[in-house]
Amino acid sequence: MDRTDRIPQDVDTLVREAAGAMPGYGGDFADLPRIARRQRRRRTAGTVAAAVAVLAVAGIGVTVDRGPDRTVSPPAATSSPDQPPTVAPGPAGAQRLMLDGANGTYQTFETSNTHTTLTDTTLSGATRVGEMTVDGTWKLTTHEVVGADGWDRFVGLADGRIVALGPDDTLPGVQREDGPDVEGLTINLVVTGPDGRVLQSRDVREPGEPVALLGATERYAYLWRPAGLVEHDLATGAEQVRVTPGQLGVTGFFDGRIAAADLVGDRLVIVRQESPCVVFVFDVATGAELTGHDLAGNATCERIVGLRLSPDTSEIAVAYRDGDMLEVTVMDAAGGALSDSTDVPVGADLKQEPAIAVSWVDERTLRGAAYGTGGGPAGLVPFTLTR
Repeated sequence: MDRTDRIPQDVDTLVREAAGAMPGYGGDFADLPRIARRQRRRRTAGTVAAAVAVLAVAGIGVTVDRGPDRTVSPPAATSSPDQPPTVAPGPAGAQRLMLDGANGTYQTFETSNTHTTLTDTTLSGATRVGEMTVDGTWKLTTHEVVGADGWDRFVGLADGRIVALGPDDTLPGVQREDGPDVEGLTINLVVTGPDGRVLQSRDVREPGEPVALLGATERYAYLWRPAGLVEHDLATGAEQVRVTPGQLGVTGFFDGRIAAADLVGDRLVIVRQESPCVVFVFDVATGAELTGHDLAGNATCERIVGLRLSPDTSEIAVAYRDGDMLEVTVMDAAGGALSDSTDVPVGADLKQEPAIAVSWVDERTLRGAAYGTGGGPAGLVPFTLTR
């Protein structure tokens, strides 16, 4: 591709300034041990908030889209009105762009005639979560948290449903902070419809054990448990261990041994802590390790910080650290060849990665958003990659 097709300097500066102020992402695999310790301090059998890091993909030919033209002076900020949850529009087969881990007040811009309206939208896993459209309009839609006291992680399905996992410690007599274990505390696996109505809410707690949501399909939720990666039937609640920690070459899922992971279909990709630049591909139908690709063989890699499989599982979007720089490349899942690599404009002085979500719209187009998670005013940087 033509390497002259780069980000315009003025837009690049805006992106770097906005993203450079973002706090680090607190919801990836590196956070599992910390959150597990916090749960033990609360002395409840709570969930571990496992937000498997999805990543921003940018490359040669990337277009950074900050939304409508902002040359018109915006009027005073307005609060985002309550709106019924909807399925964010996009082509058939496109992955939904869920802003997992978003926590703060995010500004979006909408243009009507000659006026640009600045809208503030507050998101939190305890009250309201967000989703960006993938049709190029960059509309920020919201979904109210229901069926649990909060959503540690949520996954949008193509049919409009959302699958989420979160604790419900609002039962009578339950102590919210430090206190004794409470019989009856629930960890709910919640399924909502496109209208936000709770279709089911099932307690998936095993006493004394952490549990986390990796992903979901129309039929199954995939949960991390101490016994392994579990396939949970949404209709019946029946569970089957698909891959054990031993098969993945780790001692456990909640001790920091897995640095990043993603699952699509029968393909699971992980990065182990002791091999921070190697992507391992597994067949979850058999538990077999298919291959391993060392990113350091073709790039200056310090550590991989996120993975995202394409819908057909033929490619993997890989985000990795090269010193202070955050780099992204698209990797062929079978052979490990790299393509469409570039740096992500999040600021060279960023000590930790921001939260970044990505959607494979089709095999040639990806849309994503980088965003802060520290609460208060937070940056939100949408972008498009056309290959």
